[in-house]
Amino acid sequence: MSYQAIARKYRPETFAQVVGQNHVTGTLRAALRKGKLSHAYLFSGPRGCGKTTVARLLAKAINCHTGAKGDPCGECDVCKAIAKGGYLDVLEIDAASNTGVDNVRELREMAQYSPSSGSSRVFIIDEVHMLSKGAFNALLKILEEPPPQVFFFFATTEPNKIPRTILSRCQRFDFRLLSRDELTGRLNQIAEAEGVKLADSGVRLLVSLAEGSVRDGLSLLDQVIAGAEGEIDEAAVVQAFGLVRSELFLELNEAIIAKDPARALRLVETLASTGQSLDIFSRGVVANFRNLMLLKIDVELASMVDVPPDQVEKLMEQAATFSEQDLLALIDRAGRHFERIHRSSQQRIFLEASLVEYCRFESRILLSDLVRRLETGGRSEGAGNGNGGRQARKPLANSAPNPPVNSTNKSTTNESQPPQESRDTAPPEVLDEPVPGWTKLINLLMESSPRIGSCLMQGMPELDETKGILRVTFAEDMKFQLKNIQAEGGKIQEIASRSLGRELKVVLTLGGKGQTERGHEEIRQKVAPTHMEELEKACRKDQQLGDLVDLMGGKPLPDSDRERWDPPSK
Repeated sequence: MSYQAIARKYRPETFAQVVGQNHVTGTLRAALRKGKLSHAYLFSGPRGCGKTTVARLLAKAINCHTGAKGDPCGECDVCKAIAKGGYLDVLEIDAASNTGVDNVRELREMAQYSPSSGSSRVFIIDEVHMLSKGAFNALLKILEEPPPQVFFFFATTEPNKIPRTILSRCQRFDFRLLSRDELTGRLNQIAEAEGVKLADSGVRLLVSLAEGSVRDGLSLLDQVIAGAEGEIDEAAVVQAFGLVRSELFLELNEAIIAKDPARALRLVETLASTGQSLDIFSRGVVANFRNLMLLKIDVELASMVDVPPDQVEKLMEQAATFSEQDLLALIDRAGRHFERIHRSSQQRIFLEASLVEYCRFESRILLSDLVRRLETGGRSEGAGNGNGGRQARKPLANSAPNPPVNSTNKSTTNESQPPQESRDTAPPEVLDEPVPGWTKLINLLMESSPRIGSCLMQGMPELDETKGILRVTFAEDMKFQLKNIQAEGGKIQEIASRSLGRELKVVLTLGGKGQTERGHEEIRQKVAPTHMEELEKACRKDQQLGDLVDLMGGKPLPDSDRERWDPPSK
């Protein structure tokens, strides 16, 4: 007798045997018991999670006469014939190879005939998203007015490619990948049924490789059983699939911590000399940094780390030498490097370059942290925290030398001219206002409506005390700004009366000189300063911070990095 693959041999025969999709099977069983089945179902989800299997089970349940209501028996002639694909009233179609209009027309003609032996006729269309536009249009008519006792079960990994006209006529069920525990239990169950001893380290690695897919997990188990002798442990799985031993990633971490690129390059030589996949190793580097990040955040997340239990403690020690920010940056870099290595024909060169970059990686330190350390006499807040007094590295505001923020306040002062004096002579932040309370008015508008505030500040205000009129004149080249806010006169008038402390009528006109460039710029700096301007202002107020920024050439983080490093607001 020919060998039968494990994935086919242990395919579920009843809904109860389906693992991890209770939200789907429970609803379908209830619909069967109540006689409320829809004529069309769409099963969507990742590969190998049970979509086609559930479609077949539903086809069995509809046509089975001996099973309990809501579940196929799996033993009668009808159930066995459907399982083997030999039942005339259940037709499976692969849309990837039957994409045209003619194929769907044939299906429509078949649907018009009464069931030959069963109670219902079922069409299971796999990878339905592969149908052409014309085929979908041909399918639409029969879905709108299906013949009695005809059912359509669609399976797809890409539901976004299915027209909405089709989706709206189907009941949709989204399948999910299995959790680690669910897939571990299933693999152990089948290994026991096959009489194979599966070690915890072996099943852990198989589950990691399967990434939640039942079919992938069973195929991997099938392959390793065929090639292994005796117990299937991590070493057997590594040998069967040419994987990289997890100890090599611990060695890489040590090289990065020691800033020793030669040590990291010797790892590449070891991989190349033993014929191991550099592509797989580069992908494993991403997972390695992810594992470090999880352990850095919380040691209780160790159950989510894909390394042998005896290596977790070592990985925890390594994680303590990194900061979360550094690990986030390393994950980002490793991910980009993997994409480049994966597509390259010179994988070794790019892998070596990436490992050198990790070993030369400069930890980032926030200026605020440096100021805090200076205030505490240079002592790290993390001293005595179990890391040998070594503070976990923080993200720098900049990773390369930059011009000093305060070009006029460089650290070149001497005893006769202390640094504080040069900072005290900094120019005032804003010139005298053209109308008292004008800056306050613009600030209030910027908070409630930035569009109105940014346009209004382009005009030149003039207050007529006797008539209670605030006239704002715009230059000829500011027609757009004036037109943009002409309809907002009521709102401007209300806020102007509040900020200037009296009832005012606001008049917006065109044709004058408008606001001077210098006056407008200084008002903008007051109400909407840039990050650099905020830093310059802080440096003028704080001598210690200013000297530190000058020394290190500090600059504000870009907005993208600012969102990443800033602590969450409470």
